[in-house]
Amino acid sequence: MYEDRAPESVWLPKRRWRKLKPVWQAAHTGRADAEALGSLLHEGLVVRATFDRLRAFDVGTGQERWSWMVPGRDVLAAMTDEVVDGVGLLVHWPDTHAGRKQARVTALDLTSGQALWTVPRNLDELWHHRSGLRPGSVALSGELAMVATGEAVVALDRRTGRQVWVMQPGHDHYVRIRAAGERLFVVTVRAGAATVRAVSVADGTVLWKRPPAVDGPVEKAHLVRADPLLISVEGEGRRGTDCLVRLDADGNTVAEFSSAGAGSTVVAGGSWRIADGRPWATWAGDTLVTLVSVPSTEHLSRPAGFSLSTGRHLWTWDDGWGLDALTSHRGHVVALRHYKQEHEEAVAWRCEVEVLDPADGRRVARRRLRVKEDEPYTLHLHGDRLLWVGRKSGPLEPPVKAYDWR
Repeated sequence: MYEDRAPESVWLPKRRWRKLKPVWQAAHTGRADAEALGSLLHEGLVVRATFDRLRAFDVGTGQERWSWMVPGRDVLAAMTDEVVDGVGLLVHWPDTHAGRKQARVTALDLTSGQALWTVPRNLDELWHHRSGLRPGSVALSGELAMVATGEAVVALDRRTGRQVWVMQPGHDHYVRIRAAGERLFVVTVRAGAATVRAVSVADGTVLWKRPPAVDGPVEKAHLVRADPLLISVEGEGRRGTDCLVRLDADGNTVAEFSSAGAGSTVVAGGSWRIADGRPWATWAGDTLVTLVSVPSTEHLSRPAGFSLSTGRHLWTWDDGWGLDALTSHRGHVVALRHYKQEHEEAVAWRCEVEVLDPADGRRVARRRLRVKEDEPYTLHLHGDRLLWVGRKSGPLEPPVKAYDWR
């Protein structure tokens, strides 16, 4: 999104604090209860994924440009966050427990919606009881497409689907992957300990292998970002610690982000806070912004800023509870909150977009969006256009709608 060249004035706070109306709303098709499982922005298209299809809408007009149906009786299980030369990577399989040994990997041209190739893979560890996508299962870099199968990491030729190399992580499990340039990062968990590996994208050689420096046993570990390299750790038991860890190019720990003071701790995961698979940590300049707990309330969190280089807590946005989306754009932090407001017998739905200075958390601009009770899945920014991707799609709930920042 940083290639956009809209004037900086769209982010200034001098404009009115009034509700912005949608400039377009995409038409609903398909099942009325189809929830969003993934979304990405690519070359003037916003793509929304559900269990049975991907739909791409023109950012300028909201017109559907293409629709790709998941083949047969399969359901979508994973998709990449990144796009390389217009190609995205998907995994789908039959909608049954036994279907995990019949998974298929598909490379999709996101400009046209055409499948380039599909190959079968045995993906045991991809299956789980929830219907959402499994993040960290697929990655793209250069000419290769990588898949974490649960037993290994397999690299496929991005143009043909042919297998190029296989990397075995030993007896480790809970494998997650992300790519950055010529390196693929692999995080695994075994017997209460996490391990991070840097792997050469070219040939699958393990360049280094390090345990992140955290206290206590580890239950889960996720790759939040590959550049900078950020690991989310969920502690196991009462001695386990929830935190984010930043590693350098050689796997050494640069900083740990765990406490925001006054009893607030970093939220490591917790999909009920922000929709499954959507970013709950972002950064702008040298500031990492992530969610921290509210000590007095179990199911509320607030964004807080930390120094990426030292891990020092910089600020906490006390009014930033109940966020639905968190991202960064043009050096600012952007947060979206959608909530219900009740007064006596009247019920109204509110939605606010807040722009924060990452250095000190100061609010520099904000807008209200005219909304109904339809919930957001995530928010994309394209120039001066805000793209709301709906959690659900139905006759009164458009899958995507757009607002202009004025």
